[in-house]
Amino acid sequence: MLTAPSIRKQFIEVTENQWHMGITSFGGPVVQFQNFNWLFVEQYQWLSESTYQELFAVAQALPGSASTKLLFIITLLHTSLLPALVSFLYWALPGAIGMFVLALGVGQIGNTLPVPVYALLSGLNAATVGVIFIAAIQLSNKAITDKLSLALIFLGGAAGVVYTALWYFPVLMVLSGITAVIYDLRFIQRWWARGKQNFKFTLRRRRASEEEPPIQMPNLEDDSIWLPEVYREDTAADVSGAWAPVKSGVPAARRPVRTSTSTRPILDASDTESLPVAEPQSNDDGGGVDASDIRAALVSAVVDDNPKQEYPVWLGVGIVIGFFFSFIIVIVIRAVIKGLPVTFLLFSNLYLAGTIIFGGGPVVIPLLREYIVSEGWVSSRDFTIGLALIQAFPGPNFNFAIYLGALTYHNYGASSILGAIVSFIAIYTPGMLVAGGMFTFWNKLRRYAVVISLLRGINSAAIGLVWTAIYRIWESGYLSDKWSDGISLGEDPWWIVVASTAFVTGRGWGFPAPVSIFIGGLMGIIWWAVTGARIS
Repeated sequence: MLTAPSIRKQFIEVTENQWHMGITSFGGPVVQFQNFNWLFVEQYQWLSESTYQELFAVAQALPGSASTKLLFIITLLHTSLLPALVSFLYWALPGAIGMFVLALGVGQIGNTLPVPVYALLSGLNAATVGVIFIAAIQLSNKAITDKLSLALIFLGGAAGVVYTALWYFPVLMVLSGITAVIYDLRFIQRWWARGKQNFKFTLRRRRASEEEPPIQMPNLEDDSIWLPEVYREDTAADVSGAWAPVKSGVPAARRPVRTSTSTRPILDASDTESLPVAEPQSNDDGGGVDASDIRAALVSAVVDDNPKQEYPVWLGVGIVIGFFFSFIIVIVIRAVIKGLPVTFLLFSNLYLAGTIIFGGGPVVIPLLREYIVSEGWVSSRDFTIGLALIQAFPGPNFNFAIYLGALTYHNYGASSILGAIVSFIAIYTPGMLVAGGMFTFWNKLRRYAVVISLLRGINSAAIGLVWTAIYRIWESGYLSDKWSDGISLGEDPWWIVVASTAFVTGRGWGFPAPVSIFIGGLMGIIWWAVTGARIS
């Protein structure tokens, strides 16, 4: 099977396009999401923009590392399982190895760090804020398609800033998805219009005289009579399309095909014969666009979003059920048996973390502090050092768990490399299993309008939480020997300058994220050189 020409071709394609991603993807998940969009939608054209937005929402709605799941699903969509697993290794291993080496170094240092190191870490954090700010703007610009998506992004970000809890972020995303479903399928609009029509009908009946013929009650079976004119033309498509797949036998001009950015019927670019042809209009009467130009643009924009390899649904369902069964076993053993070795305790804590984390990197940091530092395995100072440096490391933020696992084993006098391996398996397994299982029936679910609307709302809330991540880094990014756990970068104006410099160099001059972050670290050292004698 591995020697089949198609498999070899897929391995070669994945290697050529992704071998470098694990060593060049700096800036955390927000920047990585934007890089994925540019690479796979615009440059490689592996999938369309609407499908990317759907997969982004799916990755956010499932547990585990969001950037890792998104890359894995995109590669699985375009190739097959084994090349997708190779893609995962290209993506996760370089950063994991780097964090392991960092753990070896941190395990040898004393109780406090030199002042220049704190300055370097603070500069890296400040520059990371500027880089993430750029990516958050770009993601928001693509996700905002109407007033609802704008409102959900704003409300998601505001809600994430004012409160933080493990259960809170998933609930925010689910509520946003339900809101989008209600809005897109016009439940409220229909109820409101029906109430107005009932009220008007009751008034007319009361005012009618006895001599006049009785007023005929409208046909209650026809929902369209209750709607304003603006909603009537495609009501039938909205109601039937909410819970039924889109039918392919309908002419393209009337087919209610939906994307993640709209639930209104649109033209199907794949059916070019049924696209209407209109005469070009003169600019004198308001202008117009030649329909033949529209057809050419639509055809050129078509991307095949169907999976290259179909998987049986029963396989995916079995994988998801098997994962949750293993999760229950691990939790039960941890709760019932006392005096378990640190290997199992570390594995179970990270396995639990990888299962209950929704939203990816920004959520994993406080949870790992609870599951590692609170257990007494790693000191708060060593945790803060790793937290600052993970922003400057490529790859997913979940590699922070490898750093903590290696330090845990080092502090217990065991092999650090074994701790890193146990942590790598425990933190990534839940998300990979659930994402792989869901993929087998995602292509069937995405045909339903209600699912597309649900993902649209989840996507908006997830991008709102991206802005929350910026706030969290800002509020704990300034490190020193006095504040080893970090305080707000706003405490010193210099860090505002550093963050602004990263934003300007990236947004205005097009500097890559690693370069902007490196400049931020250098500016931190300059700050120490100017003020070091006073604060040391």
